[in-house]
Amino acid sequence: MSDHPLGAAYAGVFLFIIGVAIGVGALEINRRERDRLQGWLRADGTVVALLAGANGTRPQVAFGTANGERVSFTLQQSNDRQYVVGERLPVLYRAEQPEDARLDPRTARWTRNALAAGASLILMMLGGYVAWYARQWDARRQTAVE
Repeated sequence: MSDHPLGAAYAGVFLFIIGVAIGVGALEINRRERDRLQGWLRADGTVVALLAGANGTRPQVAFGTANGERVSFTLQQSNDRQYVVGERLPVLYRAEQPEDARLDPRTARWTRNALAAGASLILMMLGGYVAWYARQWDARRQTAVE
């Protein structure tokens, strides 16, 4: 920043704008996900069996609906996570189609939102500081010259 305080100020403003964009993007993704999950009910499921398949083992999860019906489903997506019989898992389901239940990605969603908010705040603060420091540095330089 030695002789380019204007460039540093622009860099600070640019960092701030990037931080705002990340924050707005994270809020929009969260809003869309909440809208998509509107009307889904939450339940606590339990892994009751591990079924062998071509892509490894998949857990069969059972849960009770709000009206007392007992429903079970098998996870279709394959991931590297290892499940254990008796493990408790959060479940999302529609009241009219509880057999189409799936795991609630709440923890991953909250982690993603927290990381995006943190990155957004850090970039905004860093950008604000760089712009402020460039202005202060230039003001001190201008005073020293006069």
